[in-house]
Amino acid sequence: MSPRSSLPLTFHQFSIELYPTSLELVAEELELSPSELTFLETFKEGESSLICKVAVHGMDCVMKVFHEYTKREWDNPDIEISMCMREVTAYERLKAKGLCARGVIPDYYGYMTFADLTLWPELHMFTDDELPPKAILIECVPGMQQLELINYTQSRVKTLRNVLSEINAAKVLHSDIAPRNMMVCSGETERVLWIDFDLSVVFPEDEPLTEEHQEWVEDEAALMDEFVDWLSQDAVEGKLHKAFRCYYYGT
Repeated sequence: MSPRSSLPLTFHQFSIELYPTSLELVAEELELSPSELTFLETFKEGESSLICKVAVHGMDCVMKVFHEYTKREWDNPDIEISMCMREVTAYERLKAKGLCARGVIPDYYGYMTFADLTLWPELHMFTDDELPPKAILIECVPGMQQLELINYTQSRVKTLRNVLSEINAAKVLHSDIAPRNMMVCSGETERVLWIDFDLSVVFPEDEPLTEEHQEWVEDEAALMDEFVDWLSQDAVEGKLHKAFRCYYYGT
């Protein structure tokens, strides 16, 4: 089964608080000064964003800073081109549905715009951008590991599948259901969670899905079912075989 050509999904493009926090941030645009936000560690710097660990009011958070672009006349007026605002909109919807409180996605604290980059030398890579960068602040979850054979259990993949169903039921299309976005945290309090919603599509809650959008949701569910089936078979075999393409195709 391959994704339809119109489907805005990626699976590496292959065809085939219960967690309370002391940080009082609201799910709105934040205004933080350099004295309130300390850069601690860079996790990843890519073409679209910088992902780092920061401390806000003394609490560790993950901050994703995105390059922003002006919408062009040829861009679809109905599609949000800001990856930051895509992620913000998805988190706001899912937080309202209680998914953050249950720990099945990271908690969401808000977003901010870095209007004056002279105050933020750590963001020097954004100085030549046409628009000020935006950032989203989310929970820093210690000990997260990508779902793999080494930490595979039927219970964990079932939870991931069920949570994706809840995400879709909230009229949110994740759009990047690669294993790199399926996380497991073992320990005293185990967590299984989805991350990375910067490619997501959030549909209006008060309107029925169009036929095309319903197809997108159904295809996302089918891709996940296929992955779960493949990984389950690989777990019995004891090596990555059928699900190999999900992890490595296009990387």
